Amino acid sequence: MKVNFKHSLNLCLVVSALILTSCGKKENKVNSNGAASASPFNTSSSSFSTNDGSVIVNQVNTLKTSMPCMNGYRLNKDVSFYTQGGIVGANRIRGNWVPGFSPNGGAVNKMWVGVSAFRDLMFVTQVMNGSTVMGVNVTLSFCEMKNASSGFPSVISNERELTNFSTPGDIIVEATARCGHNLVSLAKTLIVSQRDLSNAYTVQATAIPTTFAPPGCK
Repeated sequence: MKVNFKHSLNLCLVVSALILTSCGKKENKVNSNGAASASPFNTSSSSFSTNDGSVIVNQVNTLKTSMPCMNGYRLNKDVSFYTQGGIVGANRIRGNWVPGFSPNGGAVNKMWVGVSAFRDLMFVTQVMNGSTVMGVNVTLSFCEMKNASSGFPSVISNERELTNFSTPGDIIVEATARCGHNLVSLAKTLIVSQRDLSNAYTVQATAIPTTFAPPGCK
């Protein structure tokens, strides 16, 4: 039986349109490399089950709202890294950072906050088991970093995984009552923005240096 040419052409156009639409969709990849949700700061988590933990969760949410990104959007997901021990002296933190948030059995009791020139946020949290320091988390809430070349995908985006976090020097922190939370005095960091394999125009994996300093207090 012959197929009507007009109907056949219309069918081909519909199928082609569907294929193009499917190929053109952006894949919203997980950008947390260890964190299980959009943010580890959640009062339903055992890490934040204490009164101190609840206060810290509220502070994080307030800071994200009050410090919008300078350029682009804030990424959907935070990225977290953890080190055992980590406290060096009264105001220095260092360690070999591995992906993920604090281990089971610990509670977060203290936080230091830093901000970059583009409003990326750093939340450094201390994890305690009774009176023993189990370790330290670094949670980063990054802003989109647009590509300097017009028309090319962003260097930091929801579609690119962030990995291999390191701190070439110590994270310098300070305790203060004027902000309602402690501060990151200085932290020079390095993180790798992996290539988005679903986009042929994405540049190769890129190491991103970021410096964090104390946020202003209102």
